[in-house]
Amino acid sequence: MIVLFLLIALIVLAGIAVLWASRLPGSVLITLGPETAIELKLVVAILAVLLLGAAMAMIWGAVTGLLKLPSRFTEARHESKVRKANKALADGLLSAEAGDVRSAKRYASKASQHADDERMKLLLEARTAEISDDWSGAERAWGLLARLPGGQLAGLRGAATAASERGDVAGAEARAREALEMRTEADWPFNALFDSQIARGHWQDALQTLAIGEKRGAIKGDSLRRRRAVLYTALACALPNAERRDAQRMLADAIRSASTFPPAAYHGARHLMMDGKVKAAQGVLELGWKAHPHPALAHLCRRLDPADTPKSQIGRLESLIATNPDARESKILKAEIAMASRDWMSAIRVLALLVEEKPTARLCLLLEQALRGYGDAKEADRWGRMAVTASREAEWSDIDPNGNAFDYSRRDWGRLVYAFGDAGNLVHPRYEAYGRELEAGRHIALPAPVRRVRPASEAPTPRQPMPGERPLKLSEPPVDYVQDADEER
Repeated sequence: MIVLFLLIALIVLAGIAVLWASRLPGSVLITLGPETAIELKLVVAILAVLLLGAAMAMIWGAVTGLLKLPSRFTEARHESKVRKANKALADGLLSAEAGDVRSAKRYASKASQHADDERMKLLLEARTAEISDDWSGAERAWGLLARLPGGQLAGLRGAATAASERGDVAGAEARAREALEMRTEADWPFNALFDSQIARGHWQDALQTLAIGEKRGAIKGDSLRRRRAVLYTALACALPNAERRDAQRMLADAIRSASTFPPAAYHGARHLMMDGKVKAAQGVLELGWKAHPHPALAHLCRRLDPADTPKSQIGRLESLIATNPDARESKILKAEIAMASRDWMSAIRVLALLVEEKPTARLCLLLEQALRGYGDAKEADRWGRMAVTASREAEWSDIDPNGNAFDYSRRDWGRLVYAFGDAGNLVHPRYEAYGRELEAGRHIALPAPVRRVRPASEAPTPRQPMPGERPLKLSEPPVDYVQDADEER
């Protein structure tokens, strides 16, 4: 449309010029010899010059067109080959993604000579090698791609993956570290390097990578703080006893990062207890209990000082409870203290409400103890049978059969980096594998006071149910036991 408009405008301008020239006076005299001369009007001379110029331009264009015809033919053939090669590249990449090794190799061979983008050829070569399990060839192709402009990041990622598949963990980490230094917004360099360091148990290197990820914005918020807490705790637990001071410093950093991570508080208090700093250890346990009550913290609180009397132990546990009185573990701890003091009725009241919410094996066994201490053997047996099929408590699995807690292997710590770091879950693999743990029904709260043997005439006799009255069930609060206690008093 624009060309047509320009052509029309040119014709109009030419017509105007001819009309203007026709009004000009004068003529042009062309002498061909001594006796021959041609006189033309000015307008005719102008038109003749224009026509002659147009004819010469047409002749020149035709001549140059004929001269350039072979080169144009060659260029057309080359462009056709490039189009076919580019199509082969696209088809080859699609075949590689589909897992068709034979087709991918065939297309790669077609595209290898005439494709106009070297990066796409290397990409197809790398992907074809990968689906052929030729990881050395894939790493070579990815490495060449990483040297080309625009292909650095993709090449480094592919090379890192290929090195990892070959078992060259150090090479994979080097590629990921090189990509991380590029200050890209892609998050795979951070994740690849961090995951590799966690798998190898290199906690200090993982902490440094975590700091880089924080600066680059690859990780932030609760996940950052919880991962850091797990790494500090794992690093502290791996230190020998001679470096206990450094371990305490790291555990303090872990608690500052995420006070909701019970292993940090547990191991921090344990190190202080080993140094004889009982008061400081109690403070750390209370800090951890306030953020996240865990049975392991209470278990350690009971044995902070071997010289403690039952009364002082109760005082420590009550201080622990006071930091988070409404928590489930605090209520269970209250029931254990009540049982240690032979206040069976208070223990039954607390435990009965907790079993209403979630009847776990641990609660069933504790309720069985309380009922047996109260004197109702029949009901105690019923709760003991219920404990056999009741669900286990995940957090209780953190305490092993010997009473030690959070004694994790390198693999377990690596698992916690993600389980607790990203989701806030604290579950020992022992729970998932149905391994042995500390028996939830074992009375570990406090040693019971010396019990006075009463004559048979003074022993309380449980009230027999009235005709038509149902025995205590899971959904019923222990009202009858309260009445029995009043009758006993």
